[in-house]
Amino acid sequence: MAHRHFILSTLLVALIFLATLCSPNATDTAANSKDYASIEIQKLTVLVNDSLMPLAQQGKDITAVKRSFLACRRQFKKIEYYLEYFFPTTVKALNGPPITEIELGENLIEPPGGFQVIEDYLYNELDTAARAEMINEIKKLSVALKRIQQYQLDYTITSAQVFDAMRLEIFRITALGITGFDAPLSLESVPEAAASLEGLRNTLSLYTKHDDVLTAIDRSISYLEDHNSFNGFDRLTFITDYLNPLNASLQKLRKQLGLPTVPSLSALNDDANSLFGSSALNVNKFVSNKNDYFSNEKATLGKALFNDVRLSNGNRKSCASCHHADKAFTDGLVKARGIDTKKSLLRNTPTLTYAGFQRAFFYDHKAGTLEDQALDVVHNEMEMKGELTMTAEELQKDSTFVAFFDRAYGTSSGKINPWKIQHALAAYIRSLAPFTSKFDRYMEGDLKQLNESEKIGANLFMGKAKCATCHFIPLFNGSPAPLFDKTEAEVLGVPEKPDTLHATLDKDMGRYLLNPYEQYAYAFKTPTLRNIAKTAPYMHNGVYKTLEEVVDFYNRGGGAGIGIHLDNQTLSDQKLNLSEQEIRDIVAFMQALSDE
Repeated sequence: MAHRHFILSTLLVALIFLATLCSPNATDTAANSKDYASIEIQKLTVLVNDSLMPLAQQGKDITAVKRSFLACRRQFKKIEYYLEYFFPTTVKALNGPPITEIELGENLIEPPGGFQVIEDYLYNELDTAARAEMINEIKKLSVALKRIQQYQLDYTITSAQVFDAMRLEIFRITALGITGFDAPLSLESVPEAAASLEGLRNTLSLYTKHDDVLTAIDRSISYLEDHNSFNGFDRLTFITDYLNPLNASLQKLRKQLGLPTVPSLSALNDDANSLFGSSALNVNKFVSNKNDYFSNEKATLGKALFNDVRLSNGNRKSCASCHHADKAFTDGLVKARGIDTKKSLLRNTPTLTYAGFQRAFFYDHKAGTLEDQALDVVHNEMEMKGELTMTAEELQKDSTFVAFFDRAYGTSSGKINPWKIQHALAAYIRSLAPFTSKFDRYMEGDLKQLNESEKIGANLFMGKAKCATCHFIPLFNGSPAPLFDKTEAEVLGVPEKPDTLHATLDKDMGRYLLNPYEQYAYAFKTPTLRNIAKTAPYMHNGVYKTLEEVVDFYNRGGGAGIGIHLDNQTLSDQKLNLSEQEIRDIVAFMQALSDE
């Protein structure tokens, strides 16, 4: 049955290709792209219903179930670009994260589901109860696919959207696909990346028969097929020599076809050819109001305010008192000092570099914008104990600052007020993102920037060590490409002291203190690793003095590996089995993330 469906689908694809030879315009080709996607969705449906489901229900041959599962995964990857772009909510039921997600505004708890959950069942011990749960997850796949097919009937797409979807998929492969992000147990990321590119090639063939982009995509697929070992895969080479040129070729074809860029939900610039470099991301896409967009004048004002003690009670400290520029805007202390310098605050001081590229602030996600963060810090009784209304009145008497504010906001905007102060501080922090590290220059084409140890470390970081599955490139924080639409938190099981033999869990419960869901217990925001060499000590409580200690903690499986038991630990408890040399190489790479 499945075989007959496959033959029929292949014939339909051939017919679509023939139809495009006569297609007079991009509108017709977009419709053909949609038809092609519908066929591929149907193929996936057949694989799930006629292969994976019956094999799982029979339960005799786990190897056969795995083979079918991997076939489903690869078929999904062929249309991932389309499903992620046009059905971003429903696709979560197919390949969402294997953890419970909570929508705080809606007070909604979404249980995990999809391929990643099924993988967890298949690659762990599968008893009778677990098998029943797995079969139920497969049924959910079938329901989600049926829903997508129904939506497809009345859905209209444009060629510009198709090209934007393909562009974002190349970025998705770069940042997530080749890291093992959604295949941590099967480690099938490399062949699945090839399947993703095959899907893009089939779609591109509807638009052109002889173009550089087809050559580029064929080269990329060949490289993946020839280098299919997960741990041995050279991700740096694949990104710089294959994926980056592929995206440039894709954008060249888009322009030749006269297709416009699409105002995307991604935080990338709409015409970005690469994930890397200072021109890739648009910081204004992290700003909620167009009137509050970044400007150099606002940043200059914000820098002056950042260093002004009048923001604090009694003029006792400024923002710069705890965020030192030479330490990547940290303070070098285990835990920050408050306005009463004899007392320490609850947590370590985080870097402010690249803080503008986040959707949540503070370790516990207490604030949703940089403006809210500035307000909280200034008014916090333990930190600055200030009052922005009084500060605004004081600054209004200062002709130098009045001139600063007029240049930043215009003379017609009225007097200095608390919001302008908050926003100017936020603008300055948004400016602290130069993208001038050795890594950045390497990814932009200067291949002499990284030495051999740093290159090995980069490939370990994005591969065997699984660092990039939480510290997502290119920001190395918890905001995943290609959309950068959220900032994640993780439960690691961080100890109170650097003791691996008799470890005890740090008492700080993180996000749970603000939102008492059991999933949030001991959860902390994933910070950027950019400039990490300058920001010791590490973790939310400053427990580790060196990067080697941090990598050793992860190498052991986080808290679980040192005797700390947490039912909700989101970090895998599996040992990474990194050698001492591999740890040194990873540290060398992280040091190459420092701006110069």
